[in-house]
Amino acid sequence: MEENYKLEKEYKVPVKMFSEAYLAFQKKFIYPKSYIYMSIFAVIAFIMFVFGILVMNDASKRQKYITYLAFLMACAFAFREWYNPKKKHRNLTDSVRSLGEPVYKIGIADKYVDISTVSDDKSDLSDEDKILTEEEDPLPEKSRINIDEKFQLLEYDDFFLILSGNEVVYILPKDGFSNDELNIVRNIKN
Repeated sequence: MEENYKLEKEYKVPVKMFSEAYLAFQKKFIYPKSYIYMSIFAVIAFIMFVFGILVMNDASKRQKYITYLAFLMACAFAFREWYNPKKKHRNLTDSVRSLGEPVYKIGIADKYVDISTVSDDKSDLSDEDKILTEEEDPLPEKSRINIDEKFQLLEYDDFFLILSGNEVVYILPKDGFSNDELNIVRNIKN
């Protein structure tokens, strides 16, 4: 089936750019919620600490133990809210690094954007291994992102983030695109 695209282009996403782009995504959508929860748990830990010092002097050992345990749990939850986004960023960057630099293709139409993987980076494989890999692990089907109220396009210095809601994010580097092609990308929603 022939698609009617305004722009069709192949590109690669270097690991460094992926790391920067995913961090930009996290700063906009993940960190604000994480900071709120981290603050809530830190305030709870502070309250439990002050409560333990001021009120629990005459309490039984069991009550002191429960207060101490609640303080530690609030601290652990605050730490988890700080650590999990950093861990996820590191894990995803390592996963992308292990993929190499596959070639992607974007197709921009009037009502949707298609993104697909054209080929995997198999530069370090022998010819036989390349054929076996293609047979065992075929390329994924193209993803179609409808241009609707969930669609967002965020522009940064070196890349675009294409989002469908807050869950699905695609990175489109500006490198290798002409000014006319970049204008087509900028005007996707228009």
